[in-house]
Amino acid sequence: MRLGILTRDFRVYNRLLTLLKGMNQSFDSLLPGDDLKGFDIVMTDMKIQGNNIVYTKGLDEFRLKQIVKAKDSEKIVVGIDPGPSPGIATLANNVVIDKRSIYNFREIREYVTKVRNECTYRNFIIKIGNGDRNYRNQIIRNLDDFNLLIVNEKGSSKTTKRGNDSESAINIALSNDIV
Repeated sequence: MRLGILTRDFRVYNRLLTLLKGMNQSFDSLLPGDDLKGFDIVMTDMKIQGNNIVYTKGLDEFRLKQIVKAKDSEKIVVGIDPGPSPGIATLANNVVIDKRSIYNFREIREYVTKVRNECTYRNFIIKIGNGDRNYRNQIIRNLDDFNLLIVNEKGSSKTTKRGNDSESAINIALSNDIV
């Protein structure tokens, strides 16, 4: 995929640069007047027209990750591996667009809300592993106004190192073993 950045505001450019570097996504820095037709996506803070143009101020992290990694996705799944350091992963049509560990329940709720508000989807699903009962129940209470699915997380951390809960969260998001 060929991606370009065309901005007037350096702060927007810097936000996009940081985001794309964090994703290991290559891109071209563009100038006004450059030909944009050879690009799959051009992220910009300028009012310009085109099928490949994505207008952004660089603050909509999850929407941009979805566009870059799984542009036409219809399903967003957030997988959560409960525990002392909960892993969380977001997939768009089974493509990982984000993974991390989050250490408090308020931040988990903020994360899920931000993903729900920024991404484009037909189906938004949250899957929580059935592992650590105490942490799982706290997460469920914290997300009580979302539709939640509890999945069997047996084997979700089979190939991951201890403490790598975001990898387990990916497996939970991919699981169809509803409890």
